[in-house]
Order: sequence, then C-alpha cells, then structure tokens
Amino acid sequence: MNDLVIIPQSNKSIIANIENDTLREIEKIDIPFNSKSIITKNELVVSLCYESSSMKIHTLKGDLIFEKENTNYKAINFKENTVYFGGEYSNRRLGHNSYYKGEMFSLLNLDVLDFKTNIIDLPIKTIDGKSIDDILIKGNELILVDNVIYPKYLITYDISSPHNPVHVETDSLPNNGTHEHIIKGDINDDWMIIYSSTASSFGSYQHITISGKTHGHLHLNNSFLSSFDEVRLFKKYNLYSYKDIALIKNNLYILRTDGLGFIDLNKNISNRKFKSVKTHLSNISKIIKSHSDKLIAVNESEYELIK
Repeated sequence: MNDLVIIPQSNKSIIANIENDTLREIEKIDIPFNSKSIITKNELVVSLCYESSSMKIHTLKGDLIFEKENTNYKAINFKENTVYFGGEYSNRRLGHNSYYKGEMFSLLNLDVLDFKTNIIDLPIKTIDGKSIDDILIKGNELILVDNVIYPKYLITYDISSPHNPVHVETDSLPNNGTHEHIIKGDINDDWMIIYSSTASSFGSYQHITISGKTHGHLHLNNSFLSSFDEVRLFKKYNLYSYKDIALIKNNLYILRTDGLGFIDLNKNISNRKFKSVKTHLSNISKIIKSHSDKLIAVNESEYELIK
C-alpha cells in the first residue's frame, strides 16, 4: 500500500503520497480543515467532518460517493477495508430531541459497498454524556479510549477478522482529574500515549500519560486568566501549552505553542527534556503521522514534511 495521507487545509484538503522522503500531491478533496480522515486498503477516503457532524466517503479522485449527516462520531480508525467509529450513541426520532445513551462503537465494512454501519456491543454499562474519544490500533489489537466521567476504560478487541471484533479485556484508565477529556491517543509496539485535559476551580490542566516500555506523566497548569493577561505572561515567562502529539518509534513528538519538538521515551521523561525541531512552517496547527511513521506539520494553508 502506498504511503497515502490526507493533509487538511482551509479551502480544500490534499491527498498526497510520500515517496523517498518527498510529498507528492495527488488530488484536492472537499474535506474541511477541522476533520479527521483515513484511507482504506481499497483506497477510499473516509472522513469525520466535525463542524457539520457528518461522515463522508470519497474516492482518491475526490469524488463524493456517500455522506451521512447528524453523526456523533468522535473517533475513526481502520484495518484493511473495515472502518471503526467511536463516539456518543444517539437515537434520533423525528420531532424529538436527541436522547444520548452514552458510548458508541460501530464499524463500516467497505468490502461491501452498501454503506451500512453496524453497532458493536460494549462490555460496559454505557452512561449518558460519555463517549469513545479515540480508537488505537496495533496489529490485530484495537483499543477504545473511553472518556470524561469516571470510571474511564481502555476496551480491547481482537480484530484478526477486521469486521468481527472480539472483546478481549477491559481495563480502567487512570483518572488525572475532574472533567477529563481525552484529546488524542497514539500507540506502537512499545508505548501507549494518552493526551487529555482536565478542569477545576483552580484552572485547566493538560496531561500526557505514557505507559508501556517506560512510564511517565507530563502535565501543565494553565490558570484561568484573561486572554490578554495569558498572552502577556506566557511571553514574559516563556510559558507554553500543548497542541498535538505523535508517537514515532521511541520519540514522542509534541506540538507546543512555542514550537515542535520531541522527547526520547528511552530517557528521562520530563518537559525539560524537550528537544526542539527546526521547521520552515510557522503557526503549526497540528501534526500528522503517516503509515510509514513520517511526520507532517500542518497549518490552514501550508504543510511541511519533517525530516
């Protein structure tokens, strides 16, 4: 399979291929910047468009072949031609408000193009207001990351048969504080990373929890300041906040408000061990990891392959 990636942009996003450490644009595609996309083995582009709460399927030529509106999907991942969705299940009835039943896990088998999603039973009691916030895949292992209201879970499935997930185990997810929201996770053979935020009357906090071959916890405290004071004090004291993460081999790449860098997880895990990476791109909004562990920095109008 080619190392195909979707690069979100403010007008039209870009389908690109990485060849010999070079990004080659293939096509423009009508996917908004605030979205998350995957490309299946049979080269269909499946996107969650968060602003419109819709799921779209395009061909690699950019042709829209299916759209589902009013979804409550928060997370997406895939294996071969099976696409997995996590989110907040809702039962929508004409003339009634949505009734939320809690965490939702479903799949779409694109070996058969009938575009029917199938709900997968969860081994936990679902709770109103809770959601599956991310889906992590490592080989034949799929992990659902459950959010917000304690208890939180890591729910593991065997996906040796991709369109028939089999529940393996359910583990409790450590609680970092009140109103915890899972922003993003990442995984490889050696580590699992969970990036989250919490809030209390004393301020907001950001957490990066590292488990696996080594263990660690990075965190920041952002007090409730006015936007003017926050910007002024951040500049004065060289403070920063987290924006995005990506796990590549033993390096945890962290996009911060003061730039892009990484921490070697084989060494002491601390914010002080952050090593900056020089980039040509300014105002980076997010970082994207390709299938071959290449890293791309993105803002709303430009992108850069990090070498």
